[in-house]
Amino acid sequence: MNELKLCEGCEKCNQKSQLFQILTYEELKIVNRDRYSVRFHPGEVILKQGTTAGTMISVIEGFARKYMEGFNNRKLILDFVKPWQLVGAPGVHNMGKYSFSVVAIRETLVCFLDAANFTEVLGLNGEFAKAYIKMCSGNYGRSLDRMVSLSQKQMHGRIADALIYLTEEIYESIRIGPEISRQDIADYTSMSKDSAIRILKEFERDQIIRLEGKTIEVLDGNRLQSISING
Repeated sequence: MNELKLCEGCEKCNQKSQLFQILTYEELKIVNRDRYSVRFHPGEVILKQGTTAGTMISVIEGFARKYMEGFNNRKLILDFVKPWQLVGAPGVHNMGKYSFSVVAIRETLVCFLDAANFTEVLGLNGEFAKAYIKMCSGNYGRSLDRMVSLSQKQMHGRIADALIYLTEEIYESIRIGPEISRQDIADYTSMSKDSAIRILKEFERDQIIRLEGKTIEVLDGNRLQSISING
C-alpha cells in the first residue's frame, strides 16, 4: 500500500475543495494557521463522539464513516465522508462537543483546522460564509430525508435509498466498493445485519443488483428508484 503524503499547507494545496477555492491567499494562510495533518489506518478513530470540538476536519485522501453511537452499543451511520468534505458542525459552532464519531474506512489523510481560525475567516469573507451555510443546509436537508426514510419506509425502501445514495453521491458509479461492508449498510439503514443481507440477496435474485464478493453492482437503477419511491 502506498503511503499517503502529508499536506504541505492550505495555501499551497493544488487540490483545494470548492469551498476553499473561494478564499484569498491571505485567508488561506489564516485557515492554515495551527493546521496539522494526520494519516489514519482503516478502523482508527478520527473524531470521537462526546469529546471537545475544537477543530474542523477536511479529508484529503481516503474514505471514512460518520456515525452516532446510540443505546446498547448500536450505531447509526449518518454519512460516508470522501475527499474534500469538511466535517465538524454542529459541535464546533454551538455544542462544544462532537455529536458523532468519524472512523477511517481505508487509509485516510485528514487535515485538522482550528475552529477559531475557521470562524475568523467566515467573518472576513461573505461569499465563503454563504457557501459554508449552503453546505450545512444541504447536509441538514439530507438528514431530514434520512429521517423520513428511516421512520416511514419499509426495509426494502431503506436499502434502496442506501444503494442509490452510495452509487450516485459517494462512488458516482454503479459499483459500490468493498470498503462498504454489509454491517455498514445495516447501520446506515437502521436494521440488523441479517435483515440487510436478506434484502440484498432478494435484490440480487430479482436481478436488481449483483453481489460479487464484498462489492455491489447496481444492474437496474430504475427498479431501485421505484422501490425507493414506493417505500
